Amino acid sequence: MDKWSLRKLHGVLEKALTGDYPDKEDCKYLLNFHEASLEASLTRAAANELIRRKNQNTAIILGQVGICASECEGSCKFCTFGEGHATVAPFRLTQEEIRQKVLSFCDKDDLYGLFLMTMHDYDLYYFLDAVKTAQSVINPLTKVWANVGDSGSPAFREMKKAGIDGIYHVCRLGEGVDTKLNPKDRVKTMEKALDAGLKLYTCLEPIGPEHTPEELVENMFIGIDLHCTQHAAMRRTATPGTPLANKGQISELRLAQIVAVVALAAYNSPNMTHIGVHEPNQLAYVSGANIITAETGANPRDTILETSKNRGMDMAACRKMLLECGFSVYQLQEER
Repeated sequence: MDKWSLRKLHGVLEKALTGDYPDKEDCKYLLNFHEASLEASLTRAAANELIRRKNQNTAIILGQVGICASECEGSCKFCTFGEGHATVAPFRLTQEEIRQKVLSFCDKDDLYGLFLMTMHDYDLYYFLDAVKTAQSVINPLTKVWANVGDSGSPAFREMKKAGIDGIYHVCRLGEGVDTKLNPKDRVKTMEKALDAGLKLYTCLEPIGPEHTPEELVENMFIGIDLHCTQHAAMRRTATPGTPLANKGQISELRLAQIVAVVALAAYNSPNMTHIGVHEPNQLAYVSGANIITAETGANPRDTILETSKNRGMDMAACRKMLLECGFSVYQLQEER
């Protein structure tokens, strides 16, 4: 690295650490470095410093319950539920099963938020019943979020009335090409949720080896421009049986580099609180991420119906990973 290059990199990172966050061109510059380079290492270190300083070195644990699964009309080429290549038998959890799965996250007062996940096409009233079931179990301070398909304003108003705090929704990389969904509809859904008073939790995903820095940055800024409350990065999992499995996946080190750039850029959003990574890994938690998610039920990256028996982490494993990375785990009783 020559002196001019070091001076440029130092300028970009210093801006981020002092509140003048990187723009699209800065982000493309940072993502063009190889993940094993000194430049990428410095970027990760800067993001790690920013996220820990802003959150007093705390990290949060989320839970997600996949409450149903079926062959999905979105036909995402990276998803185990995609129409035409689905490998998991359809199911829908009973309310008692949902209750038990949510309870598995509640052994301590450290479940910051709970996602209830459906397929793209979902039954709103079944979903709202699931919300009531979850609320009967969790700490009242735990936030409940929806991870559902494209929806209209009436559905989001019903969710808001039911006590939903926000939604997880993305306009994916390759939307409309690697999926049968319309990218404009995906963004409209985010806008409708915000208009209904819900918060937006989004992600740069699913990242594959073929995606360029330019593609990554344009997608990343969808959430930033909508003033999302949480942002994240997720690599595409080479799930057996899915059409994109043969394209492989990026390394955890490259994912950590991307997480770092998302963290540095996303803190320009006035609502930003935390940065996530999927799937959880220690490299990302020293590179700007401070959200970890425990999972049970259906999982679009898993070929087993109950992901907690395979890919999904439980609460104990989540706590351990965060503690190994030097974080204090956020405790709900601190707000009381």
